[in-house]
Amino acid sequence: MKTRGLLVIFITALLMVIFSGCGQNKKPAAADGQPATEVAEATAAETETTEPDAGGKGKPLAVKSGIIEYTYSGDKTGKSTQYFDDYGMKSAVYAEIIQQGEESKGWSLTLGEEQYMWDLSNSGQGMKTKNPMIKMLTESSGKDMLSYMAGMYEQMGLIKSGTETFQGKECTVFKGDLGKVLIWKGIMMKMEMKLGTMISRQEVTSIKTNMNVDGKYFRIPDNITFSEIPGF
Repeated sequence: MKTRGLLVIFITALLMVIFSGCGQNKKPAAADGQPATEVAEATAAETETTEPDAGGKGKPLAVKSGIIEYTYSGDKTGKSTQYFDDYGMKSAVYAEIIQQGEESKGWSLTLGEEQYMWDLSNSGQGMKTKNPMIKMLTESSGKDMLSYMAGMYEQMGLIKSGTETFQGKECTVFKGDLGKVLIWKGIMMKMEMKLGTMISRQEVTSIKTNMNVDGKYFRIPDNITFSEIPGF
């Protein structure tokens, strides 16, 4: 199994949760009035809902649902598409990544605490684990969660540094010697990190929010056997 590629997909989904806490407002957010970029997928043609954003206790994101496209550059190249619903409690990421000359295509699926990964080149096999971060989010108050996340940022050497507009969204900026991250309503819009002598970049190229996302993306494949891996 191409574990390196799978881990890239897994980390993509995980970072959406890790960087969510300090990016949310403590109060429910107003509906986003910015026009959304159309996604180059058939699912993007689905009717967009008018339900306002609402960041509440136990929810990773301050946006109910959406489809986001990312590109990668630097130490790895490629692209991914993230589908999410229920304010991030359900999330599916499909990624095509090339790293050190090795190409991988696969999925990462998050359903509450449960996370599943499978590489399309390894038919019938996958990995699964539990994400304690999700449990912490669902059990914490907004104040406790923000305090916890602030401490995590500090350990990473990233501090809150004002705002910056990216893809038409006013993002909260966290930066330090390690790199820079832009967050909008809990969604990672752009990330640039230094990994020794290498730079790793990930950024949104297309985003559409508060829309109907097909439930097929959040189903556990019944033709794959998932092996347990330790929690983190």
